[in-house]
Amino acid sequence: MPPQQSSSTTTTTSSSKLTFTKKNQNMTKLPTYAKVHKRPIPHPAPPTPYTGPSTPKTIYVSTSTPKMSVVTRVRKLLRQAEKRATAALHNNASSHKHRGRAGAGTGAGSQAELLAKVQEALRREEVHVKATGRAIGKAVAVGEYFRRPPTETEGYRVEVRTGGVMVVDDVEVDEEAKQRVLEQAEVWRREVESGVEEGSGRVLSKAAIKKRRSRLRKMGVVDGQGKEDEKVGDVEEEEEQEEGEGTGEAEEAEEEELPESRTRWVNMVDVVIGLKG
Repeated sequence: MPPQQSSSTTTTTSSSKLTFTKKNQNMTKLPTYAKVHKRPIPHPAPPTPYTGPSTPKTIYVSTSTPKMSVVTRVRKLLRQAEKRATAALHNNASSHKHRGRAGAGTGAGSQAELLAKVQEALRREEVHVKATGRAIGKAVAVGEYFRRPPTETEGYRVEVRTGGVMVVDDVEVDEEAKQRVLEQAEVWRREVESGVEEGSGRVLSKAAIKKRRSRLRKMGVVDGQGKEDEKVGDVEEEEEQEEGEGTGEAEEAEEEELPESRTRWVNMVDVVIGLKG
């Protein structure tokens, strides 16, 4: 199954003006001991030059794909598309030649209509050069090449569309790293409660204690003291509320298991290349 895609309606003419919509604001946050393995993006089989206009002509580009290799494939696909579009025109001309001059008047009008259909068919036959991530620059370079071909006289239509594609990452827990994180968290918890750094016996400053508490909260672990006592009265009540909220986060983190996979969006560019009708 092809990955879910989205594309913007705006188009660009230069790689320096590409804009993408940010869609990863609500990604699942993972702890430091979780490893993420990126799955390759599934693609359909590459098209052959001889497939009909109903089959999409899409070339997927990676960072290691040579630019001129893509250029050659695009040319071949468009050349065969042009042959298919003009074949009907040649066949129609041959049939009128055998009929003689009796149908010449009718044939002229028919020939003009057929020529318009051929031009429309050429406009529909497009090649899509797609890339994601760091390979986007490679796809845009292919489009720039066809926008200003160095040696050929025929013109090309080039349109650059930006969008995104949803991909899946596998999540794996590193048990050894998890154990190290939990052990370090326990050390920080004891240091916050005692106010003394283990090993050196140095008395911790308020800034050092605050830093350790911040790390513990990010890990879903809360010490038994709450925030440091900078003020009294109303501040102490506020600190107790914050401590209670943090404890709830810790309990939720303990109950909730890490997902086996997660989805995210990556930037994608679609360079559409076609012959000018």
